[in-house]
Amino acid sequence: MRKFLAIFTAVFLIAGHTFAAEDKFMSEKEDVRIQNVLAKIRRGESVTVAVLGGSITTGYAANPISTNSWAARTEAWFSKICAENKSRLTFLNEGVSGTDSAFAVARIKEHIISNKVDLVILEFAVNDQWLDGRTRQRTYEGAIRQIMNNSDTAVLALFINTLGDNLPGQQYEQQPICEYYHIPFVSWKDCVLRGGSKSDFNKFFDAPETVHPNNAGHESIAGFIIEKLDGYWKNLPADKKIPSPVKTLPKPRTDDAFEFVTYYHNGNIKPSSNSGWTSGGTPRHDDWVKRGNMPSGWQTNEVGAEITFEVTGSTIGVTYAESDQFRNAVAWVTAPDGTESQKVNLQCFESSRRGYYGWAYRELVSGEKVQKYTVHIQCTKRAAADRAGKFCNFIGIVAAGK
Repeated sequence: MRKFLAIFTAVFLIAGHTFAAEDKFMSEKEDVRIQNVLAKIRRGESVTVAVLGGSITTGYAANPISTNSWAARTEAWFSKICAENKSRLTFLNEGVSGTDSAFAVARIKEHIISNKVDLVILEFAVNDQWLDGRTRQRTYEGAIRQIMNNSDTAVLALFINTLGDNLPGQQYEQQPICEYYHIPFVSWKDCVLRGGSKSDFNKFFDAPETVHPNNAGHESIAGFIIEKLDGYWKNLPADKKIPSPVKTLPKPRTDDAFEFVTYYHNGNIKPSSNSGWTSGGTPRHDDWVKRGNMPSGWQTNEVGAEITFEVTGSTIGVTYAESDQFRNAVAWVTAPDGTESQKVNLQCFESSRRGYYGWAYRELVSGEKVQKYTVHIQCTKRAAADRAGKFCNFIGIVAAGK
């Protein structure tokens, strides 16, 4: 058990909240939920396993993806033990390019909870590097709370890093959240470095690629995941010795806004006003359609075109596609008392994304009070000359808060 548990005392303080030692969830060991899933396999019951993440989870840069991606290799391990125990396995690859924690909180209800997943492996440590620092810890915790609260679902966190100085990734922010909820994790960086050095990562990427691992990288990642799972499997206690999960979560480290998310798009909301925006036809990465069932939004190339919506929440944000083919927009909200937030730039134009679409989230307002806001989105008047005629877009509005 990690040091975090070793120093567990009668009363302790985390993120401003005090918890007693008898707090039921905090006393749940990190292996309880996974043990329950593996016990179902051993009993020959059906199980559903999902992987949720970005393009590394889809298997981008693995060849062929169907066998060499870390997700496919992990599926093969589950398939083997399920076949040996006559257990029916449903394995869902819910990887969608660009998925970070903010995108995940808009997807979990439809792609994880509705599928009654028993175990989900989360991979956001790479894409969260580019998510707003004020948002990413809250959305990562919100994703976990959506999945685990009032459920038996097990979570295994995966921390993947990119190639570069200090092997960048968001493990340093995500690991404390996992420890808080007693979620087991696999850190690719830590596992490799325990028997090697930073230079070992050079063989896991094909230059000039520094984000997406090659076949050797995927094999390495999968190997450490399987090592973790195999350890649980080989040391699985008798059923009667495995406790049931405690379904009630403790108070959040940050806040619980992103545990409660409504994602608005052109299929479930109509504008309050619209001067120049067209519904539908917004660009979507193939992954968003194939795996994410990503809805469509609105787009325009008319400078100054403005569209508004009435939404309710404590935190409001906008999602949009980005590439070198777009122009920028701006967004802001008006509160019930008439005050306006600062205008936030929606950087639909992203010069580094040539010929493919990225995904982005920008937060417009965050508060403790759930209330109705008017969301404004406008095609920017400050477009560069070479953006003339190009479209800006947004795909949806994230409204968080109970």
